[in-house]
Amino acid sequence: MYKVKLMNEYLHGPIWIYNADGITVLKYPLISDDPILKKLNAEAMEIFSSYYEFDSHNSPCWFNHEKEKAEKGSMLSLIQKILIRLNEINDGTFEIEDLETSRLNNL
Repeated sequence: MYKVKLMNEYLHGPIWIYNADGITVLKYPLISDDPILKKLNAEAMEIFSSYYEFDSHNSPCWFNHEKEKAEKGSMLSLIQKILIRLNEINDGTFEIEDLETSRLNNL
């Protein structure tokens, strides 16, 4: 069985797909080819990646936690839309583990 974990990462987006051996995979057509999930994942990736600032605050790479807190409602909304879509297309071949909602709610 596949596992879909939701957790944001720079230039990746929150949707991570793991095969039965626990190895990440880039392609699982049911998920990776879904146009709605592609759009939502790309949107979340763009927002999350914008929190990284380069050559800022006397650091080569700095994460803007205040911006993330200010925009957490938008990200929570996207995560919920992703969860809804995943549940709509789930044919029983994958399970979902949402690590992002609780992280965002704790900001």
